[in-house]
Amino acid sequence: MESHRWLPLEANPEVTNQFLKQLGLHPSWQFVDVYGMEPELLSMVPRPVCAVLLLFPITEKYEVFRIEEEEKIKSEGQDVTESVYFMKQTISNACGTIGLIHAIANNKDKMNFESGSTLKKFLEESLSMNPEERARYLEKYEAIRVTHESSAHEGQTEGSGLGPKSGSYWEANFSSLENVLQQLKPPENQMDCHVESSSPSSSQPHSSHCRTKASPLCHHASLPWVKRNHVGPAKATSPSLRLRRWRPFLRLPSVGLHSVAPSIDEKVDLHFIALVHVDGHLYELDGRKPFPINHGKTSDDTLLEDAIEVCKKFMERDPEELRFNAIALSAA
Repeated sequence: MESHRWLPLEANPEVTNQFLKQLGLHPSWQFVDVYGMEPELLSMVPRPVCAVLLLFPITEKYEVFRIEEEEKIKSEGQDVTESVYFMKQTISNACGTIGLIHAIANNKDKMNFESGSTLKKFLEESLSMNPEERARYLEKYEAIRVTHESSAHEGQTEGSGLGPKSGSYWEANFSSLENVLQQLKPPENQMDCHVESSSPSSSQPHSSHCRTKASPLCHHASLPWVKRNHVGPAKATSPSLRLRRWRPFLRLPSVGLHSVAPSIDEKVDLHFIALVHVDGHLYELDGRKPFPINHGKTSDDTLLEDAIEVCKKFMERDPEELRFNAIALSAA
């Protein structure tokens, strides 16, 4: 039973990069947005990529799959190299930090750490521990907890005033790179975040949140990849929304989909996992699971594409869900 609880981290490269910098990681590797799953969009991600973090909703369908997957692996077995650094999650809402630890720990030989790095010290001290011991060690590691809390507060701290919650989500059927490129440079004075609803009287919660600094990619709601701003799954009765003029890319905010830092006691249903390459195989590292999941062969050159194939499977299991987002750890 989870006895510790942290504030959730935001799925935002600026927040994750600042977090890692505060933990003493040199910015020779940086997290960047993954704009979509089409080859043209994946080509926009700087290479090489050494890890992908996926944020996804924990739904009933997913939980059924998770249990079935665990039973199948326990029955049939799988190959997992001893080189994989894996830890369990015993701290509620710490999945973002654990995802970052998984990403860095399994690429430690590629990383440069500042003198006295808190993260390097944690990784070295926990290297000989088992996954459960690492989890308990993190519970007591005050330096990481304080930095996590600071980063959680620095994330989504300002709302648009249009509502208490917001979110932006992936969809698999993004149209084309040409449409994206047309959005790259907004007209002057057209950074508008207004949201219109075709059903003003609807009680369905919806809002739009704009970051203070615009993401490099802007979209219109007519592009299918940026779906509607619903807190939960889209339904037939949900009001159809359209975004007017230009606005920053609507990033999936914190794990709790809040425009401000959520209460530490609030229950959230979104979860981070890490996808990494170790010894020629692609591993899914999720602290809620009892062991790493081997997704087959990969390489440094194909990690991003192979990881996105795994992300597609998560989306295909919940076709009505919209709350997916991914960031990649790339050479700066």
